Amino acid sequence: MSTYLSSEAKAHLLHAQVLLDEHPVSSSDGLCQSCGTDGPCQLRRTALRVFGRYGRLPRRWPGKTRPELIRLRRVV
Repeated sequence: MSTYLSSEAKAHLLHAQVLLDEHPVSSSDGLCQSCGTDGPCQLRRTALRVFGRYGRLPRRWPGKTRPELIRLRRVV
């Protein structure tokens, strides 16, 4: 099933993706890597709500949360 998205909706999703990319939560200590606040910061939660509103999933980047800091083996 495909859903039509207006250019305004696409712009909202693009801006939300940029916010998610700028505010990853570290795997080692659970802090936002940009803000330094505990858990997902307010900007990240807002961006995730945008994706929920449109029924879309955000793009994910492998290694963005730096799992090697909690002594996990990196799978190649």
